[in-house]
Amino acid sequence: MMLRARSTASLRTIASFRSSAFSSCSARPSSHQPNAPLDVDESMQSVFQGLGKMMQEAKAAVHQHNPDLHELTVYPTDADAAEVAPRVEEPDEREERKSPAGSFGSQRIGAVVIPQELQDSISELISTSDKRLIRRDVKRLFNEDGSEGGWDPSFDVHYRTFRQARLHGERDGTAFASIILPAHYSAIYAVLRHIRLRLGPDWSVQNVLDWGAATGSGFWATCHAFQMANSPESNDEIRQSTLSSTAISRYIGMERRDGLVNIGKKLIEGVPHDSLDISWQRKFRADDWLQLHNGGGTIAISAFLLSTLQGSIQRKAVLKEMWESGAETIVLLDHSSPTGFASIIEARELFLNLGRKQADNPGSETKQLAGSHVLAPCPHDGDCPIFAANHSKVVCGFSQRMERPPFVRLTKHSGVGHEDIEYSYVVIRRGLRPKRPEAKVGRVGQVGRRQMQHEESKRPPVELQLDEGDSRPEHTLASAPPETVEDSHILNPDLIDSLLKAEAFHWPRLVFPPLKKSGHVIMDVCAPTGKILRMTVPKSQGKQPYYDARKSHWGDLFPHEPKNRPQVRFAEQQARKERKSPSSDASAAKSKKPASTGDASYPHIAAGVNQRKKELRRERWRSSQKYSKIPEL
Repeated sequence: MMLRARSTASLRTIASFRSSAFSSCSARPSSHQPNAPLDVDESMQSVFQGLGKMMQEAKAAVHQHNPDLHELTVYPTDADAAEVAPRVEEPDEREERKSPAGSFGSQRIGAVVIPQELQDSISELISTSDKRLIRRDVKRLFNEDGSEGGWDPSFDVHYRTFRQARLHGERDGTAFASIILPAHYSAIYAVLRHIRLRLGPDWSVQNVLDWGAATGSGFWATCHAFQMANSPESNDEIRQSTLSSTAISRYIGMERRDGLVNIGKKLIEGVPHDSLDISWQRKFRADDWLQLHNGGGTIAISAFLLSTLQGSIQRKAVLKEMWESGAETIVLLDHSSPTGFASIIEARELFLNLGRKQADNPGSETKQLAGSHVLAPCPHDGDCPIFAANHSKVVCGFSQRMERPPFVRLTKHSGVGHEDIEYSYVVIRRGLRPKRPEAKVGRVGQVGRRQMQHEESKRPPVELQLDEGDSRPEHTLASAPPETVEDSHILNPDLIDSLLKAEAFHWPRLVFPPLKKSGHVIMDVCAPTGKILRMTVPKSQGKQPYYDARKSHWGDLFPHEPKNRPQVRFAEQQARKERKSPSSDASAAKSKKPASTGDASYPHIAAGVNQRKKELRRERWRSSQKYSKIPEL
């Protein structure tokens, strides 16, 4: 009880003290003005005054030691008084790191963007049609199983009667334009851009002959690839390409399917093209034939048509028309399938044979146009080593990515914003293949120059000794810097570009995606010798070749020679020797052993391994039977 009484008394004393202090503070008048002084008692005011005096003394001491410090300066807000320096854009250092030859060989486009005027034309066509019917026709023509990855871009519809063609022609053409036209456009544009960069700005095109024009994918691609002022390079420039600014003056499209032609004409109706002469025909007429000396500005295109023709007779008829048209450059594209690849190889051999006959008997034709050679993708004019090896599943094809327009995503019911188009192609150009220049330029970039400077800094200095009476040095540097392929007398960039263009005709091309490992890069290339070689570029070969190999992509040209001897994967001569005769097949079947043909293909190796496993099983079974007959002791 005594403890409780004492604690109660102390609490009452504290409460009375707090109430008296509160009453004294609240009794003072308070101001409601902004930034009014605090109402505190005299003891607290003295404490605040002491703190303020200490802060002023500390600030004065800092200014004495650092007189350059000053308060924040308020700059004028007037635009005329405050002049802002213009921003200078610095060049991209990543592009300079590659060698000039490596940059020239890998002039690829990341993803093709469909120009806005073409998107608007197709969107307007879809808006005036029944969208459910378009979806139904698209699934019927290009996706029978209904899966996301089951889209087949081939279009080989054949109508039984004229009435069926009249009723379903435009419906199928609308489905074709909404799904297939953007994909074909992307592949054709990528090939034309590669040709334009290979041949340079001196090569110009005014006339376009298109076999199998369909709804106009080749028309739009050629008009957007060849512009008057500057050809589009970036995606924004491609998106802004228009028909009114194209350098093409005449376009002739050959197409027998009236439904596709009608849709192609509808897509061009609302787009201005005053200076462009457009004509659609069922076949190439006699009055359209061009003389050879007037075919320099003419390009002949056939995209995704050859594999849809019935038989080799129709294909050869179309190819002979393209050759006899007089076009200096012939571009052929088809699907990256065994059928499409075989059609491209057939056309390649036909054009090369026609060029050889023309070179042997030029007649009245000029020597510049006599003959023919492959501009892309092959670095040689011999037989294709992949096709001659008789591998049914291996084709020489490439891939191009496209940014899907909104109407493609809506028609396919897919949210994926991109699409990869695989294709096989060949570009034939009249004339003989340019000879390879002796000088090798453009092999050193920023990475190689830094490596050379680093090696130069590590080289120890060498003392020079002078003889008496002779002021010339007796000894030179002990170790000279290593020789490079960069010629010191070539300083003109235009001359370097012209030499790189001539060298690129003999550079190997990556026909499969490279395998980028840690410390080395493995590349399967089509070599100028007519073989498919497996090159390995290790880091020890040099920083510049290794950097260019790390930045290489499928379809690029690789200018650097390999350090080690490459392995032969496919060779045309070797494939011919490995073809077995019927007698050898019969003897191999009797002996039940694989024929020793030296084939290094994976199916042959797998067959040999399986045969060896069977022999080992028989030996183990015989040995087990032998030991089982021994009587027990």
